[in-house]
Amino acid sequence: MVITIEVLISFVCLASLIVILLEASRVGGLRRRLPIALWAFTLLLLAALALLRVVVNLDAWSDGRILSASMGVCNFLFGSALLVRWLFRTPPSSGGR
Repeated sequence: MVITIEVLISFVCLASLIVILLEASRVGGLRRRLPIALWAFTLLLLAALALLRVVVNLDAWSDGRILSASMGVCNFLFGSALLVRWLFRTPPSSGGR
């Protein structure tokens, strides 16, 4: 049951990130780059923490739990990559408008 909950939370977070980025591109973009950069950095830290958790519990966990935790790591990395891509593809916002 714990594995199912972890996978569900991971996919809901990734899906919400994709929806936010799609809506932002439709509306005209996110105006501030610093919160997006912090969000991407936070997702990278979460991926590193989740990977460390997998490595530490490698002997104690079942194969299914290791696989689901690895999918969570990949989701965090994918979300961070989406945000970094967003940062580099959007033009800088003008300060006075």
